[in-house]
Amino acid sequence: MPLTPRSTKITLTVQLGSDCVPLVSTIGLLFQILDDHLNLSPTYTAAKGLCEDLTEGKFSFPIIYAIRSDPSNLVLINILKQKTTDEEVKKYAVGYMERVGSFEYSRKCINELGDKASKIVDELESSLGEQGKEGGDGMRKILEKLTVKL
Repeated sequence: MPLTPRSTKITLTVQLGSDCVPLVSTIGLLFQILDDHLNLSPTYTAAKGLCEDLTEGKFSFPIIYAIRSDPSNLVLINILKQKTTDEEVKKYAVGYMERVGSFEYSRKCINELGDKASKIVDELESSLGEQGKEGGDGMRKILEKLTVKL
């Protein structure tokens, strides 16, 4: 019988049977929003190029926020359709997203998800006792890297 989403449930556990799915889900969402945020920021340009999500026509987190902030304004949708490499067009799009609060909102979500993940780590570590200390410390070091520097 083939596996389907309804018939399959994957559960991640650590040695003592603790459920890690909430932590993994939270970190996954945190990482995706952070990646989307960084892709549209100037600090990411040196490593990957300016706003590659715009060039690829991707509906990333900050772009979706900006579109939903004023659904009648089609400027970002039109830029995404162009899949532009023009840096001035990309800078205009980033400026628009900044004006409507996309980056502020994504930073807020990143911070909230980081806090939520930290609390889950604390809970897992507490439930595991001494055996959870090493893993908890390791996860906190990872979470420290998954932030936006202002």
